[in-house]
Amino acid sequence: MKQMKYYLMAAMMLATSAGFTSCGDDDEDNTTNPVEALARDSKTKNTAILLCTFGSTYEESVKTYEAIEKDFKDKYGSVADIYLSFTSRTCVNRVYESTGIDRVEPDYWLEALGKAGYERVAVQSLHVIPGEEYASLMGTDVKKKFMIEKFPHVKVLKSPNLLSDDEDVEKVAQYLYDDYQKELADKKNIVLFMGHGNPDGVYQHANDMYTKVENSLQTKAINKNVFVGTVDYGSMLFCPEDWKSDEMNPRDMADTYIYKKLINYVNGGKFSDYTIYLVPFMSIAGDHAHNDMWGQDEEKVDAVPEADCSWRQKLEKMGFNINTSEESHKDSYKNCTIKGLGDRANIRAIWLQHMTERWNDEDEWTTGEDYQ
Repeated sequence: MKQMKYYLMAAMMLATSAGFTSCGDDDEDNTTNPVEALARDSKTKNTAILLCTFGSTYEESVKTYEAIEKDFKDKYGSVADIYLSFTSRTCVNRVYESTGIDRVEPDYWLEALGKAGYERVAVQSLHVIPGEEYASLMGTDVKKKFMIEKFPHVKVLKSPNLLSDDEDVEKVAQYLYDDYQKELADKKNIVLFMGHGNPDGVYQHANDMYTKVENSLQTKAINKNVFVGTVDYGSMLFCPEDWKSDEMNPRDMADTYIYKKLINYVNGGKFSDYTIYLVPFMSIAGDHAHNDMWGQDEEKVDAVPEADCSWRQKLEKMGFNINTSEESHKDSYKNCTIKGLGDRANIRAIWLQHMTERWNDEDEWTTGEDYQ
């Protein structure tokens, strides 16, 4: 798929009060950790908060990350130094290759915070589901490498991802329903959310969160005209990966796929009578939102359900109308109105609430010695 990239030009995981340029050119610090000097020089308190997000190469995500950082700074800026990290090595590598800026993964940040002398470190996951990235962050980077192997005396608070339990599911579903209640009142409108998901298997409990959100949304929408799909979870893709339109009948497709959900909903009617609202169900509107959801590749004229092109093109090929008045990507990041979950203040508040609920509970602050 042809992709239009808008790479970030400002560092995203800096301390709230420091610039990335304060790290990297210090001859006195011969270290392979690019943020070790920054953490040491930025330290003003004994507690640090490390915000950990999947990451993005898109410039539009800057404002989203800034909003999240501001939320935590407003709440905890007087008692903690706040930093931001990318958990996706792919995002870190792509940004570095295109801009020369190193976004830095959590294991580097945690080691730097430990060496800087922080006595308490709170790690906040900004992931949506408790999938592979979340498990790697909390299980490997935080618990194994930082707490057990390197800094067993530092107290650590682990604050969970967005959808950590059924209460979170209900909150998120209610907020999204409130945002699209007017559109959902018209049965000729359909709201499609695109999540990321994990491959089938070990992270099924994480993928189940998407189904729970969809079920909750449909209990609120009288027309049940709202669906959730993913780009990586096999059972909730647009259509099966082995699908062949010229050989297979949609009636044989499982009801969990977006293509089948739409066919079932229209129920023999004309696709052209319906308007679809495309919405990212991801923390930021990054690569998947711009390309897999909204991408426009002029070479993809035969956008059959299994084609390697965007949901938008597949839906237009089917005959659906795509709404662009609320959210769209209009060729320039300055005109882009696609919203990630992190662009919604009430959704961001859930991440902050997760930490707030645990902050004053000393039992939540554990050390590597607790695992010995």
